[in-house]
Amino acid sequence: MNIQAVFWRLLALLPLLLFTMAAPAQEANIEEGKTLFRNYCASCHNKNMKDDLTGPALGGVEERWADYPPEDLYRWIRNSQAMINEGHPRAVEMREE
Repeated sequence: MNIQAVFWRLLALLPLLLFTMAAPAQEANIEEGKTLFRNYCASCHNKNMKDDLTGPALGGVEERWADYPPEDLYRWIRNSQAMINEGHPRAVEMREE
């Protein structure tokens, strides 16, 4: 087999190799996300992401904040009370729901 044939075979296997290498990292991120949710979110937010609990349903949250910059949503997640106190329109609306 010549060098060019070896090159093309290795090139054909590259996507499989990259997928295989990325899978453990993705799995770790999923587990990390589950741990973060359990530790910081689950006491107020329903795990089915559809129904409200003490906190609002998390499913569709990006759509509900679509009229505002993503940074506003991130601020809301980190410190909703400060945004309410500042009078942010969406924060106040969320508080009243």
